[in-house]
Amino acid sequence: MSAQRFLAELRREIETHPAVNHLFLNRLATSPFARQDYRVFAENHYPLVCVFTHYLERLLVRAPDSQAKLWLAKVLVDEYGEGSEGKDHSTMYARYLSATGGDPVSIRETRVPPPAHRFIAEHRRIVSEEPFLVGLGAVGPGHEWAIPKMFDAVIPGLRRAGFNEDEIAYFTLHVEQDDDHGAWLEEALAQYASTNQAQEQIRRGALGSLDARYAFWEGVQRQVVLYRQPRSVRQDAATPRPLARELLLTAWDALPGALALEQRWSRWRARVRPTLVEVLRQTHEL
Repeated sequence: MSAQRFLAELRREIETHPAVNHLFLNRLATSPFARQDYRVFAENHYPLVCVFTHYLERLLVRAPDSQAKLWLAKVLVDEYGEGSEGKDHSTMYARYLSATGGDPVSIRETRVPPPAHRFIAEHRRIVSEEPFLVGLGAVGPGHEWAIPKMFDAVIPGLRRAGFNEDEIAYFTLHVEQDDDHGAWLEEALAQYASTNQAQEQIRRGALGSLDARYAFWEGVQRQVVLYRQPRSVRQDAATPRPLARELLLTAWDALPGALALEQRWSRWRARVRPTLVEVLRQTHEL
C-alpha cells in the first residue's frame, strides 16, 4: 500500500474510532452539563495536558533523523506557547480549570485520578519502550487527528454551560492548531510509511493511544456519574452483569457501613497513585 493511501485510510479509521466518538463526548455536545460537571472533567483531563510535552520531548531525543525531529520540534514550540500569547498549553488549561471552580495549584499535590493515571502510564510506556514509529503514531495520528473532532463535541457544551471564549481558549485553540499539526504530520509520515512494517508500527501506535483514550473517557464518565449520584447504579461495564453478581451487589449495598468501607478502600487505593507533581518529576527522570 502506498504511503498516501495508508495515511488516508488511517485518518478515516481514527475519525470513526469509538474513542473519538465516545458516548460521553456526545453527551457533552447535547446534554445540559453544569459547570460542576465540567470541573470533574477538568480535574481528570488536566494531568494529561501537563504531561503531553514529555511524550514529544522523549520522542525528539529518540528521533532517527532531522525530518522527524522537525515535526516534533514544531509541535513542541506551539505547546510551549507560540501562537497563544506566550502561554504554554498547561497554563491555558489551568485558566479553564479555575473557571470550572477547580484549583490548579492544589491539584498538583493531589493524587492523579485513576483514568488519567492509566492513560499517562500507557503513553509513557509507548514513547519510552516501543519503536520510534509506534510512539510517533501515538502522539501523531493518535492525538493530532483525533483531538479536533473530540473537542468539536466538547466546545458546544462548554458554551452552553456559560464559559466565555477566554476560559475555553485551550479547546478552541487546539481545534485550530491540531489541524495544522495534522497537516505537518502527514507530510512527515509520508517519508516513513513506505513499508509494511513502518505502516504497521504507525497504526499500532495510533490505535493503542486511542484504546487508552477510550478507557479514559469511560473513566471520566464514571467520575461524573459518581459526582452527580454517589449512590448511583454501579458502572461496572458496558455489558449487563450476571444475575448472581447483581444479587450480591444488591445485598452488599444494603449492608450498614458498606458505603463507608468502599470509601476507605478507595482512599487506600488513591494513596498508591502518585500526585501530579510526582508524575511530572518522574517524567523528567526517565
